[in-house]
Amino acid sequence: MQQYFLNEELNVDSTYELSKDDSNHIVRIMRKKINDKVYVVFNNEIKYICNIIDNNVDKVLITPYEQVDGSNELPIKITVAIPPLKNDKIEYLIQKITELGVSNIVLFNSERNIAKIKKDKVDSKLNRWNKIIKEAAEQSKRNIIPDITYVDSLGDLIKFSENYDYKVVAYEKESVNEDNINLKKLLTSDLNNKDVIAVFGSEGGLSEQEIDSLIDGKFDVIGLGKRILRAETAPLYFVSCVAYFSEFK
Repeated sequence: MQQYFLNEELNVDSTYELSKDDSNHIVRIMRKKINDKVYVVFNNEIKYICNIIDNNVDKVLITPYEQVDGSNELPIKITVAIPPLKNDKIEYLIQKITELGVSNIVLFNSERNIAKIKKDKVDSKLNRWNKIIKEAAEQSKRNIIPDITYVDSLGDLIKFSENYDYKVVAYEKESVNEDNINLKKLLTSDLNNKDVIAVFGSEGGLSEQEIDSLIDGKFDVIGLGKRILRAETAPLYFVSCVAYFSEFK
């Protein structure tokens, strides 16, 4: 059953109108008819099975039918911070880490990233990425749509990270450290109701000066195994590890 998000408070006796884009998807792509059902997530992460009572292609109307108990969210809130990547790699990464359960994504310009975001392009980029995130959250039956934020520099990112419970930065030179104590310490900690921010480099990696700045900002340096991972792969490895240890240990 397809899922959609609706930025409204729930009243079980009310009728709701879905957005034009969602209505078009329901009618033309999913071929839904009157009395068919869809999942809808309202404000405060409340998910309901809803009945379609009008399948106008521009304005689908629904009514709540049955609440869906429980949540598909991770016990820990994960924030991934990474510079923009070249071509469509950043869109692929944003989609996949949303499916894996991250709560926040932060993009920042670093010394070595080639695909820097120009200030006059930030809003249009964020609009595009927010659409990808919403669709990925719907596909993976999330209870929230992750936030995406842009900060202009590493210094701004360090300020952004001040209130996190755990702060780590992935660094390829740490792969020679077989003990990888900092990653093991994180994965074996009590992760319930905590939040972690993990910083990754772009295709050119992070400079030693940037690593030093992050260490000064109370970040722990971690490795991600003996293999050198691509920029779009490293966050997937990390998020998968944290998701597994928070959900199943």
